Amino acid sequence: MLEDWGCRAERWAGVRSEVIDVRGTAVHTLRAGDDRIGLPLLLVHGLAGAASNWLEVLPRLAEDRPVLAMDLPGFGRTEPPRQEAARVGANARFLRALLDEVGWDEVEVHGNSMGGLLSVMFAAREPGRVAQLVLVSPALTAARRDMRQLNSQTFAQFAPFLLQGLGGMLLKRAYTRLTPEQLYDQAAEYLHGDPARVSPEIAAVILENVQFGRDTAWRLPSFAVAANSLVRAVTTRRQLERAIEAVATPTLVVWGDRDKLIGRPVIDRVQHLRPDWRIEVLEGVGHVAMLEVPDRYLEVVDAWRDALSDPVGRREA
Repeated sequence: MLEDWGCRAERWAGVRSEVIDVRGTAVHTLRAGDDRIGLPLLLVHGLAGAASNWLEVLPRLAEDRPVLAMDLPGFGRTEPPRQEAARVGANARFLRALLDEVGWDEVEVHGNSMGGLLSVMFAAREPGRVAQLVLVSPALTAARRDMRQLNSQTFAQFAPFLLQGLGGMLLKRAYTRLTPEQLYDQAAEYLHGDPARVSPEIAAVILENVQFGRDTAWRLPSFAVAANSLVRAVTTRRQLERAIEAVATPTLVVWGDRDKLIGRPVIDRVQHLRPDWRIEVLEGVGHVAMLEVPDRYLEVVDAWRDALSDPVGRREA
C-alpha cells in the first residue's frame, strides 16, 4: 500500500492510498487535498476500473479541495462483503455510506461509464448531497429506436450478460486464454480514441489491476454480477430515465466522439431528456477522457465551474 503515489510518478505526488472501513468492508481509496478547504470531490470509476483510473487528474483537482476516489466493492482491491454488493443498485447506495463514513455532507461527483450511472442514481436519490455533477461517457440509455446504431463490438461484449451465467462464463474463458498484456491491449484499443496518448505510468498501473483481477478469486464473479445489473438497468430504460429526470444539480457531460462503448445515441437521448445539462464533445477521444486527455478534461471542467460561479454563466451552464 503506497503512502504517496509520487514514488510512481512525480506528477502524482500528494496522492495517498488509504483503507476506510465502511460498514465492515475494507475500502481501498486514493485521497489528496486539504479537508479544511473547498467543496469535497468524489470520483467514481467504471466497470472493471479502479480508483487509479483518476490518477492523471486527481492531483490537480485536489489543489483547492479534498478529493477521494475509491475502489467500489467488487473492483480494484475492495473485496465485496457478498457478490450482490457489486450490483449497480448496491454500489449506488454504497456511495452514501462512504460519504457518511468520511463525514462529507455535500460533494461534487465525477463518474465515468458505470460510475456515471451510479452518480446519476445517487444524485437522484440524495439531491441534497450532490452540489455538482460531472458525467464522463456515462453508461446511460439510448432511445429504443436508436439502439441498433450502437457499436457492434459493444453488443457482442455485453449482450451475453443479459443471460444469467453466460457473460461470466465467456469472461472467465477470455481471462484464461489471454495474458494480462493481451487483455490490456485489447481493452485499450477498444476504450481509447488513441491508445498511444495513455502514459506509460498509468498503463503500468492498469496492467497491475488486470493481473490482480486474474489472481483474485472474487474479481471476475464481481464483474459478472455488476455487468449483469448494468446491462439490465440500461436496457429496461424507464427507471434509469426517471433518475436522469430527477437530478436537480448542475450537470456537465463529457463525451469523446470516438467512444465505441457509449455511442452518440446515448448522448442524444441525454440531451433530449435534459436539455439543461451542458454537453462537451471531445474530438478524437474515446471512453475514458480523464486517462487519455487529462489536460483537456481538466480544462473543460474548469471552464464549466467558472461558468457556474457567474450568475449569467450559471444559467447558460
